[in-house]
Amino acid sequence: MKRIIFALLLVICVCTSSFALEKRVITLGMLEKLNTTEDSFSQEWQKSFAPHNELLEVRVKFYPNLNALQMALNADDVKHIVLPEVTAEYLMNQNPEYESVLVLHSKGMGLAFGFRSDNEGLRDKFSRAITSMRDDWTLSALEGMYLARAGINPPKPVEFQSFKGAGTIRAAVTGDLPPVDFMADDGTPAGFSTAVLAEVGKRIGVNIELMNIESAARSSALASGRADVVFWYEVAKGSENQPDIPEGVIVSETYYDWEKFIHLRKNPNKGKSWGWNIFTRDFLDFYIHN
Repeated sequence: MKRIIFALLLVICVCTSSFALEKRVITLGMLEKLNTTEDSFSQEWQKSFAPHNELLEVRVKFYPNLNALQMALNADDVKHIVLPEVTAEYLMNQNPEYESVLVLHSKGMGLAFGFRSDNEGLRDKFSRAITSMRDDWTLSALEGMYLARAGINPPKPVEFQSFKGAGTIRAAVTGDLPPVDFMADDGTPAGFSTAVLAEVGKRIGVNIELMNIESAARSSALASGRADVVFWYEVAKGSENQPDIPEGVIVSETYYDWEKFIHLRKNPNKGKSWGWNIFTRDFLDFYIHN
């Protein structure tokens, strides 16, 4: 009888050890990057941000817009969605069922205007306007006005100044990075994106006409000539590798910078934080926690 009990205990120990050593996979949802593949970006993300542990594998899935990204999270197609800090805060304030589970520190990220590579003149005008807006604190004031307390007070549309006899620039906005790139409920661009574009238009003396696209269509809007400028491309500052900036696209100086990405998930406790107990949870639960 003792031998049987010992054998059973041995089997249980072996099974438990095998389970503990099993590779654990987490699938992350992100807005589509326009100069890489899901596989390549997954490898780079794991090298840059994931714990150095051979038992954890990170897989990234791209989505063409924010709505599709949220639908994937709600359907459990991805474990977490990963967004810049200000957008994550906006979503948490708008959706009480979302909570943050990880804050990842980058080496510096930014958003910049994107242009066709044959339109350097317009790019340079935008860059000079951004520099002057930074130097006189206009950018700082717009951030305070439109990005602080993200998701608490809905921003209003901004009126664009009209310049008689001046040319018109078609600017594409997405609404996929609120409150930086924001659409009101009726589909009207509003808030920080419109305020920055209106100020740039005033400083370079051109009329700006807005058009709505999803983030995955940014480069195709430029290449087709439908848009002269796209409101945002994601810039990895200080890096030669630019996953979001494809060949044929050039970018301005950055007008918005951040250093934190946040992992969001649906909170199964309906508003109650899941907490952390270092004595009872494996550290990989930071990534895998259900």
